[in-house]
Amino acid sequence: MTDLILAAHIIGLMMGAGGGFGSMISQREALKRPADQAAVLRSIGPALANFSMIGLILMWVSGVALVFLKYGGFADLPSMFWIKFVFISTLTLAAIATHVLYGQVKGGNVAAATRLPVFGQIAGMSSLLAVIFAVLAFH
Repeated sequence: MTDLILAAHIIGLMMGAGGGFGSMISQREALKRPADQAAVLRSIGPALANFSMIGLILMWVSGVALVFLKYGGFADLPSMFWIKFVFISTLTLAAIATHVLYGQVKGGNVAAATRLPVFGQIAGMSSLLAVIFAVLAFH
């Protein structure tokens, strides 16, 4: 059972990271393109944000389950886990901010779209650092 939960955890991280990296790349490219091409690239952003958020929810649920199933709770986790936790939290906050910004854009605040590339970069880097510290915590 623990192996299945671990697999779900890794799949959740992949989805969260994939959405973050996809958002980062598509939004950066949109800034370099003519308006018609930029609109097409920006149109995939909400789908990537939803994909990322589903992955993050899966990761959080499975992660908490793993902490209790494998380690009996949070008390004895190594310090590298807590550094990983910071980056997972940053990734989650970036994903939430991206959802908020897409809601603002949909509501007519076009200026909110200019902040999307920043949160894509934060999400991408946070997921990368979370993986590095997860390896250091649990190898």
